Amino acid sequence: MHLTREEEALLAGGKGPAFQKSANINFTLDNYAHQYATLSDPFPAGLAQPQGTKYGKLAQWGFGNASDLDTGTARNAEIYQWNLGLQHLFPFKVVISADYSANRSTHLPWGGATRNRNVISTAARQACDTTCQNTQVANPFLPLFAGSNAIFNEPDSRYSQSSIPLLNLLRPYPQFDNNFEGLPLLAASSWYNALLVRFQKRQSHGLSLEGNYTWAKATDNSSYGANSFIFFNGSGLGFPQDLNNLPAEHSVGANDTRHRFVLDAVYDLSVGRGSWAGNDMNRVLDAIAGGWSLNALLTLQSGQPVPFGMSSPRLTDGTQRPNIICNPRTGLSLHDVAMSADPNASYFNANCLTDPGDQIAGNAPRFSDDARGPSIHNLDLGIFKDFPIREGMKAEVRAEFLNFTNTVRFATPSSFFGDSFFGKVTAQANLPRRIQMGVRFEF
Repeated sequence: MHLTREEEALLAGGKGPAFQKSANINFTLDNYAHQYATLSDPFPAGLAQPQGTKYGKLAQWGFGNASDLDTGTARNAEIYQWNLGLQHLFPFKVVISADYSANRSTHLPWGGATRNRNVISTAARQACDTTCQNTQVANPFLPLFAGSNAIFNEPDSRYSQSSIPLLNLLRPYPQFDNNFEGLPLLAASSWYNALLVRFQKRQSHGLSLEGNYTWAKATDNSSYGANSFIFFNGSGLGFPQDLNNLPAEHSVGANDTRHRFVLDAVYDLSVGRGSWAGNDMNRVLDAIAGGWSLNALLTLQSGQPVPFGMSSPRLTDGTQRPNIICNPRTGLSLHDVAMSADPNASYFNANCLTDPGDQIAGNAPRFSDDARGPSIHNLDLGIFKDFPIREGMKAEVRAEFLNFTNTVRFATPSSFFGDSFFGKVTAQANLPRRIQMGVRFEF
């Protein structure tokens, strides 16, 4: 049985916006030319109730319609994976393997921005700039909302006023105030290719090693995972720029990490009874100095790509980006910028970015391969010792040093072109050195 996406949403328990109501406070109805609501009187027309079913198929006329319903056919994403690997055992208990791994995914959900079906066309947008779009014009829907033949009794709708912004009439569904939403488009795709080198040295002479190196590239046309949300504070950077030109969104992915190296080492110190150092140590001294082990976890990782945006965007229904005319990096490291005495020191080169103009999409990619955020250089150390008490009973003492070298990792600077903090290092992305100790008793 094939269900439409609308039927799936309804079966999942979704309800339309006509059965709920947001109490929007409209301080102006004409782009701040005149004041409408005030804090002392936030709802001049009264607090309206949800419509329910009283308007039938005309529900939400005069309002934004965030129904999240759709008539398209639901389908699962298609994910193809393949890999090829070699492994070899070398002397001294060393195993090295190399693998090529790839992933191709299609029909992925594009993201929340593609829910809107009421997007102004590129031609209309370029023919009518921001000022033009905000121009107040006679409301052709007024007879439906006011007068003796009115169908709708919705005093808090902008469509109850004699004029509305011209922008509303340029949209494909002008009866809705701004959005007319469906479910996200199922048309995004991604590519991932990687070389993975893994190595392992099984324990000998008290030392064991295990680690891996990954050289990878991830590209897609829709990605805004948890990592990038944290790095860019949910700013919307990385969202589609022009919803009428979604193929232009293809770039490196938000979480593209070109290089990553991780090494885990454990070393049992050869000190104490039965060891080459202190083989005849007395039991009291052995309980204190013998049997200690060290472990270390080293992580080295290159930074993730940066999305550029405009501090004062002028692109209706999209997330406008600047034009990039040369390499957007200055060549300074984040540490150089943070420690510089020059107040104008910047991680990004503002001279390599320009304003594309009113209602014009910039040429900056969704995520820039040339400008990347902070890399990771982190070393965690641990020292621990077991104290046998008797058969089946022991205590373990452990001390751990997280970010042992106390290396600062600065946060990605503001990448909004035109922002006063553009390229400035203002925050730290990691925690300083932390030391934690504990005792565990096993029986």
